[in-house]
Amino acid sequence: MAERRAVRGPASRAAEIGVVAAAYAALTLFLAPASYGPLQLRFAEVLKPLVLWEPALIPAFVIGNFLGNLGSPFVGPWELAWMPLANLVGAWACWRMGRINAYVGAAAYAVITAAAVSTMLAVLLRAPFGPIALPVLASEVVLIVIGVPVMRPVHAALQRVFGGVDERRGER
Repeated sequence: MAERRAVRGPASRAAEIGVVAAAYAALTLFLAPASYGPLQLRFAEVLKPLVLWEPALIPAFVIGNFLGNLGSPFVGPWELAWMPLANLVGAWACWRMGRINAYVGAAAYAVITAAAVSTMLAVLLRAPFGPIALPVLASEVVLIVIGVPVMRPVHAALQRVFGGVDERRGER
């Protein structure tokens, strides 16, 4: 007989959001300057598929993106308002579309993020959108879609640490 566990409480959820936001920001800042610019390769993006299984983590990517962008050479309203907003939209779309297929959800997040980054850079650098968008889209798709199989065991570990209910059976 399986032991019944309580659904995660607000303190546990806040801690989980804080851990994921901190991990995203730390990876972004630690791996600068690759995390910023037209040819950015933000390895922290691999964490984003966690929202597929834990929609409560959507704020973690908004907060983590804001904190990580504090180290950007382009820091300003675009990085501190536009990109967190793009992460809110992208994470929500990932979760919703991921209910159909995890890889489709991850791809949606990648497209939304790439479009937002490319728009920002095109405006700030006064450069054409297309040449910026293609490499940004490629890196986003690779990192976020690869994040799906990479984050499955991370999600399982977070459930062991923070607890939770198995949605299928109502048990952990």
